[in-house]
Amino acid sequence: MNILGLSFGTVNGKSDLLVKEALYAAKEAAAAAGEHAEVHFVNTCKMNIGRCRGCGACSTMFERQGKDNDCIWKDDYQKVEEEVRWADAIVLGAPVYVLQPTGQFKDFVDRFACRHDASAINWTLDRRRKGEVPGNADDFPMERLKKRTVAYISVGGASTDNWTSMGTATLHLFGFPALMKVVGNYNANSMGTIGNPYLDETMMNDIHEIGRRTVAGYLDDAVGFYEPESKPAGVCPVCHQRLLTILPHTTKVECPICGIEGELSIEDGEIKVAFSEAQQARARGTFAGQREHTEEIQGFGAICGPKLMANKDFLDERMATRIKNFDEEIQKIK
Repeated sequence: MNILGLSFGTVNGKSDLLVKEALYAAKEAAAAAGEHAEVHFVNTCKMNIGRCRGCGACSTMFERQGKDNDCIWKDDYQKVEEEVRWADAIVLGAPVYVLQPTGQFKDFVDRFACRHDASAINWTLDRRRKGEVPGNADDFPMERLKKRTVAYISVGGASTDNWTSMGTATLHLFGFPALMKVVGNYNANSMGTIGNPYLDETMMNDIHEIGRRTVAGYLDDAVGFYEPESKPAGVCPVCHQRLLTILPHTTKVECPICGIEGELSIEDGEIKVAFSEAQQARARGTFAGQREHTEEIQGFGAICGPKLMANKDFLDERMATRIKNFDEEIQKIK
C-alpha cells in the first residue's frame, strides 16, 4: 500500500514533526499486518501552488469536450495532486495562523476538490456511457475515485483551542469530495507553552494512534474514528467537530462541515444534539450527500439561462457602464 504524509507547515517545523511521527506509526501498522508499504512525505511550504481562478476550463473539458478534467494552470499543484492520487492512506497536517489552516492549504483544496468530486465525475461518466456527452468513460483515470483513508492534524500555538477552532474543521474540506474515510483529526494546540511535541507524551501517543488508524482503517472498514480522551469529544457523529450553525427561530442546528441537520436539546444543563440516521446518510462526505449538490448544480442552467437572456440588454449596459469602466464611473460621483 502507499502512504502519504502531506505537510503545509514550515520545513522541519511542528506540522512536519507530527505528520512524520504519524507516518512512522502507519508504516509499523502496515508491517504488523503483513503489508508492504511505500511512504512518501511532501512539504508544500516552498512550493508554488496558485489559487483557483474560477476559469471553468477543467469542467468544460470534462463535460463538453470529452477530455480529462486536468487543471490548465501549471505550477506545483500538479506534483501534490499526483502524490494524492498515488496514495491509499494520507496523513495531512497544517498550521493555524488565523483560526484556520494556512492559506496555501485552501488554495490547494479549491483546485483539488472540484476535480475529484466523486458524484460529479460519475455523473459525467454516466452521461458519456449513454452518449449524451462526448468522450469514452473507460478512458478516465479511475484512481481518482479509489478508496482512501485520511487523518488530519491541525497545529496551533494558543493554549485555548478556540483560537484554532476552525483548524481541523477546515482540513475536512480536503477529503470529503473524493469520499475519503476520515479515521481521525487532532487539534495540536498549546504549542506556545508545550514548546515541542516531543515534550508532550500524551500528544505523541495520540498522533501515533492516528497514524496507525490510517492503515488499519484502510485494511478494515470496521475501524472507526479515533477520538482521544485528551481532547473534547465531537458533537457531529460524522466529522466529529464541535461547530454548529443555529437555524433561526427553531431548535434545529446544522453541522457546517457535513451539512446535516440535528435537533438541539438541553438535558440537566447540558447541550445535546441528535442527528438522525437519515441525516447522517446524506452528509457531504457520502455519495448521496454529494449527489444532492450535483443535481442542484446541474439545474442552474435551466433556472438562470432564461433569466439572463430576458435581461441581456440591461445586464450588458450595466456591465459596460458600471463594472468594466468602474475607475472612470466612480469618479463622476461628487
